[in-house]
Formats: sequence, structure tokens, C-alpha cells
Amino acid sequence: MSDDWREVCDRYVQVTSYDRATLDAIWEDRSYDHASRPPTYLTYPDAERRIPLGEPEFPADTAPLWTLLAERRSKRNYLPQPLSLNELNLLLWSTQGITARMDGYELRTSPSSGALYPIETYLFVTHVAGLDPGLYHLDVEGWALEALRLDPQIADTATAIALDQEHVRHAGVSFLWTAVLPRCRAKYYERAYRYVWWDVGHTAENLHLAAAALGLGSVSMGAWYDVQAHELLGIDGVEHVSALMASVGKVAGEDWQADRRAPSAD
Repeated sequence: MSDDWREVCDRYVQVTSYDRATLDAIWEDRSYDHASRPPTYLTYPDAERRIPLGEPEFPADTAPLWTLLAERRSKRNYLPQPLSLNELNLLLWSTQGITARMDGYELRTSPSSGALYPIETYLFVTHVAGLDPGLYHLDVEGWALEALRLDPQIADTATAIALDQEHVRHAGVSFLWTAVLPRCRAKYYERAYRYVWWDVGHTAENLHLAAAALGLGSVSMGAWYDVQAHELLGIDGVEHVSALMASVGKVAGEDWQADRRAPSAD
């Protein structure tokens, strides 16, 4: 890590800030060609396996939104019970499901700056009924899971990537979201380096509300080994970077403070 991190971070804030006095001049010679924009979707044609998801089966009864907002908590005391494939499908649809098409854009359940959707979803599947443990990628356009690496020890890999946070080992699934910067940067230039973090935040919040509606525990993680994550996914860490992690699993659901952390945790 650079010793001048504070200077670098302060400079980032300055460079990505807007000023009424200069903004028009900065944007005078900029343009965005919708026809030649970077590809919206990423797929892995050589994936080991492809699992079509189909439309999820939506629960008939869930708590009202206002109740979910009031009762949502970070919960990581996961039970040794697998998620169902439909539960995973609901979580994925809630974060990245396409819900409308308009003027050449596909709109999703979570908002995105300019509807450009730079966020990609990778999954460490550890305990999901019907899925072999492994590393998967969500093909949003084809609405399918792409198995990139089937591995019965994937829980160890996921835990190691997540700074050895033990709850990851016991989760049903852990999300590793990434940002494909050219998708957003082609239109928003330096401001894109702010927008992608907002986008992944919207995605994560949708995950947590959906998990709460399903009676599942979930928690976001801001700490992971970026370098090792990039190596595992085969991305460059510059144009395509890791952005956020989260885990989801079954919890007892009787007391949120008991669900919050495993008894052995600090």
C-alpha cells in the first residue's frame, strides 16, 4: 500500500468533484456514442456448466416494506442448512433482474447511473440445494448461472478471500460484486469512479431487503483481499475491479442479536 494514501485519496475526491464555474467547459468536447458503448453484459461461454434459472417463484406472503426496513439487521450466525435454488434465484432477481426495456436500455430491479449497469455478480456457492459448491457468475441477459470452478472446498477459498471472516465459511452463498469501469466511464468520465460505488450499494441494499423478506440472514463486507480476488476471477483489477462482498445464509430468526454473530465470535 502506498505511504501517501491520504494524498492519493484526497486527490481522488478533488478530481471527481464538480464545480459550477468549470463544469460546462470540461464537458464541452465530451460526448457519448450510445451505438458504440462498451458491452453491457459479460458471459463465460467456456464455463464448466450452465444452469438456467428461469423466473423465480415469488412468495405469496412477505412482511411489508416498512417492516423490512425497520427490522433489517446484519446477521451472520448461519445455520448448517442449505438455501434453496429458488431462494438464490429470488436474491439474484432482487439485485440484478431485468424488469423493463426502454430505448435500447434494459432496466433492472436496482438502479444504475445512466442504466449502464457496470456491476457484475460472482458467487461462492457453498450450501445451495441443487448446486455443486463452486465459483459461479450470473449471466444477467441469459438469466443463468455459469459455473467457473466447481470445487468442494470453495468455502475455504471464499473465507480466505474475505480476510478469513469465518461466517463466510458457513454461509449458503457469498456474493462478490465487481465493477466493469469502461461501461460507466465511457459516458461519465472521472465521475464514473464515484458512480460505480453507488451502483454496488444499491445492489447490496436490494440483497439485504430480499434476504430479510425471505427470513434469511445477510451481511455486507468491506474487507477482502482485492489482489487475490482479482487473481481468482481472472480480472485485471484496473478496468474490472472488485467492489463489495456479502454473505447470505439461514438463521434461527428468533432474536436478531443472537443471529447477529456466532457465539464464538468477538
